[in-house]
Amino acid sequence: MPRLRPARKELLTAMMKESICEAATSVLSEHGVDGITMNRVAEAADLAKSSLYDIFPKGKEELLEFVVDRMFIPFMQAVNEVLRADLPAQRKLEKVLRIALETGSKHKGILRLLAHVDREQDVKKRTRPQILEAFTTIFEQGVKEGSFHPYNPAHTGRIFMGAFSQLTELREGSASEEAVNEYAEVLIDATLHGVLKK
Repeated sequence: MPRLRPARKELLTAMMKESICEAATSVLSEHGVDGITMNRVAEAADLAKSSLYDIFPKGKEELLEFVVDRMFIPFMQAVNEVLRADLPAQRKLEKVLRIALETGSKHKGILRLLAHVDREQDVKKRTRPQILEAFTTIFEQGVKEGSFHPYNPAHTGRIFMGAFSQLTELREGSASEEAVNEYAEVLIDATLHGVLKK
């Protein structure tokens, strides 16, 4: 019986973290980054503030880092699944952009958090290299297949990353869903077919 206690505690903590993440995202959507407080999140999660600090003893920064990771980790898992798939590079590139669109649509509140200057720099340092590596890997595959121009995949990846960052900024701002989707379509089409009419 004593063996079950740590497992139960772990399960309870995981369930509480899920509830807290939903509450924090709701508070972010309603009040923005400047308006998110441990009090508001505790209230939205129907928890005592002390219970929130039991799970996130370092306070708001630790909580916000957890919330960002809740979006980024599944996003990168989905991207890595695409990278491992037996698909041509063109399809992989399209799929990664679709995943980014779906993730952005699902986590608008968290993307507002990423727009906050202090957090943005920290998040970019942790996430940008992984996303850039994924794009570079896809461009390397495309060059090997002969389906992409034989440009340096690292340079092409960086160029594409810049355009991809603009997609994120559109999502963070007040752009409509239609505008974001239109931008993504142009990005995919221009990357795969170029901008010159043939």
